Amino acid sequence: MSSRFVFLVGLVACLSVGCRDQGAVKLTISFPNFKPGCIRVSVKDAQGAGEERSTELQEQLAGKKRGGQVTVAVFPEEGWGSTLAVTATAFEQQCSQGPEFVALNSVNVGRGVAPVELKLEAVDGDDDGYVSLASGGTDCNDGEATVRPGQVELCNTRDDNCDGKTNEGFEKVGQQCGTGVDTVCMTWACDDQGAMSCQGVTPKWYRDQDGDGEGDPQQGLSQCAQPAGYVNNALDCDDTRKERYSAATELCNGVNDNCNGEIDEGFNTGATCTGELGCGGKIECATTTQAVCKVVTSTWYLDVDQDGHGTKVGEVKACGTTPPGSNYVASSDDCDDTKNTVYTGAPELCDTLDNDCDNQKDEGFDVGATCDAGNECTGTKQCSPDRQSSLCIATTLPTKYYADTDLDEYGDNNSAIQTCGTPAAGYITQGGDCDDGNRFTHLNAAEVCDQADNDCDNDTDEGDVCPTTPAWADRSSTGSEPWRSVALYGNGGVWVAGVNKFHQRKPGETAFDDLSTCTPGADVYTVAATPGSGDALLGGTGGFTARYVPSTTQCTNNGQQDVHTNIRGVTAIPVGNDIEAHFVGLNSDGGTDKGRAFRVLTPQGTNYDNQSLSETVLDVHGISQDALFAVGGANSSRIYRFSSAGNWGTESVPSGGNSLLGVWVVNPKLAYAVGNNGTMYSWNGSAWSKFTPAPPTEHLSSVIAFGSHSIYITTLLGKVYYYNGSTWTKVFEIDPQAPTPLRDIAANNPGDIWVVGDKGKRYHWPQ
Repeated sequence: MSSRFVFLVGLVACLSVGCRDQGAVKLTISFPNFKPGCIRVSVKDAQGAGEERSTELQEQLAGKKRGGQVTVAVFPEEGWGSTLAVTATAFEQQCSQGPEFVALNSVNVGRGVAPVELKLEAVDGDDDGYVSLASGGTDCNDGEATVRPGQVELCNTRDDNCDGKTNEGFEKVGQQCGTGVDTVCMTWACDDQGAMSCQGVTPKWYRDQDGDGEGDPQQGLSQCAQPAGYVNNALDCDDTRKERYSAATELCNGVNDNCNGEIDEGFNTGATCTGELGCGGKIECATTTQAVCKVVTSTWYLDVDQDGHGTKVGEVKACGTTPPGSNYVASSDDCDDTKNTVYTGAPELCDTLDNDCDNQKDEGFDVGATCDAGNECTGTKQCSPDRQSSLCIATTLPTKYYADTDLDEYGDNNSAIQTCGTPAAGYITQGGDCDDGNRFTHLNAAEVCDQADNDCDNDTDEGDVCPTTPAWADRSSTGSEPWRSVALYGNGGVWVAGVNKFHQRKPGETAFDDLSTCTPGADVYTVAATPGSGDALLGGTGGFTARYVPSTTQCTNNGQQDVHTNIRGVTAIPVGNDIEAHFVGLNSDGGTDKGRAFRVLTPQGTNYDNQSLSETVLDVHGISQDALFAVGGANSSRIYRFSSAGNWGTESVPSGGNSLLGVWVVNPKLAYAVGNNGTMYSWNGSAWSKFTPAPPTEHLSSVIAFGSHSIYITTLLGKVYYYNGSTWTKVFEIDPQAPTPLRDIAANNPGDIWVVGDKGKRYHWPQ
């Protein structure tokens, strides 16, 4: 790139080339307190266009003295703007060597000569060409011209060449150089000309505790040989600090560094000065190498929100230390002066603000982070109302579930749980059950005559569901039939059977029909109704079975079957689209096993599946292949459970029980078994346990339940007991004076219950 940038020394030269027409800079560089050995002049476009240009002035300084100046004319380069930045950099001896002393300024150039002055500040008090250390130079003693960098070191007590060392090259000073007569020591010593010679003197040695090469004048001793830890000078003014010695550079620090008896000489500390705002002040040390005018001024900041912190927008400077008003403070670190909870160092709050002014909001509170909101719900951290913490707020509200132990599809209001996960088995989303131990009691349930609040409206037996005086109505037969079993079907249909008698009460009728032609000569012990059609399935001694179909009034398959079983119990369960009948009883094949069970797929009535059991079984009941139990035992309790694989397995039963006479399965997780001497067990879906509180210690013949809070049992003393979830209550007794055994109980609901027993006894609740 072509350039017309030139430096011309002397204004006359500038004028001779016509700089008045082209535009130029008249640059005057002064140096009032020293004479530099070289000056580098640099100029550039203030906006950065083009490249910086420079030249060095050394010959032009020949003959100049301290306090002189030099003038330079400068032409700008093509393409530069009208504003130029000019810089003068001075050096002690040669350009680019040693410390630099810089002055700079800017100037606007038009079509004439633009003057600008630069003053180079440095001090060379002894005119030896080297600037004092106090003003940034290399002269360690600016009051002595013979002491400067590069000077020949002499044998004396000073650092002649400013290298921080004394008498280098004369290290033998103080050492013995020969043997004299008597007590005279021959010792190397400095003479008046700065040379070293062997002299007859006894040297004095001084303690050098801090190892700076200079001794303590208060701790001296005289002897020929140099003792350890001693030196041959007494120049140290503080032998505990190695940075203080005679050749040390005096620093601006309030200490006599060079041991000359003066403190901070050359810095003019303590002198009165006038500083900012016209406030009076004193010269004080700013750094160890610089002293400045220190004035007592203060800067105050407007504090609008009165939190003790202001901003620089409201900055006010004043002399002294008194604020200009009560709403001014010394701090300017408030990043929001409209909120008194926001300032530097403020405690961080959870309020979406940067309280502590660190360019972060709500740090430490994890706002927005994923968290566990409880109840297996995922949430996010959000600020709490008090702003002191964060709360985990669920992003999806949990679902409320209720325990439905009686499986009536209404949950117990008092068992509510909330979760976003999958609740435990047995929990549903619908509440409204005021008695979760009775499947006929829940919100919107049909009211029945059972002296309970079935529909959970706080009323009992409303809607004329009970007769005027509800009671156990006597529906006994006229003979002395030993009724052993009762079963219900349809809406009001009743089957009763015992020995060779078999009766039916059709739905909607009040009288019983005698169907004993279906059981001639038989010894019937049990009857059950099939699900759906309500067919009567009968079983008795000698493998007697019969099936009566109410829709056709036909008795089929009646007679003794080759099953080797004295049948004592029967139940029917649905299996797919078919009905499976299970018969249990006593083994009659003469084997060692005392019990037997077989099953028949109805309506065919064939394909017997026969299995021997170790103990006698007296009753069976179930609602599916997975919830099907047979009970009995001779001298102790025995319970068998059927598996879908077709086998009966023995259940674990608590010890101490007697023979079991009846069993009832309420639902897949609830069943009851009863027997002699008040024996009673409950099943919770996985295990059998003794029932508490125990029922009366009578022989318990049969049981039926609608849940854990609604259980009925019959006894061989002709009584019916009811359990409401907490206590047992006798609700019926045939005749205390002449007890007649009750053998079986059946019910459609708590307002439709039948019990049967010996001597033709048949009773119905509530009429």
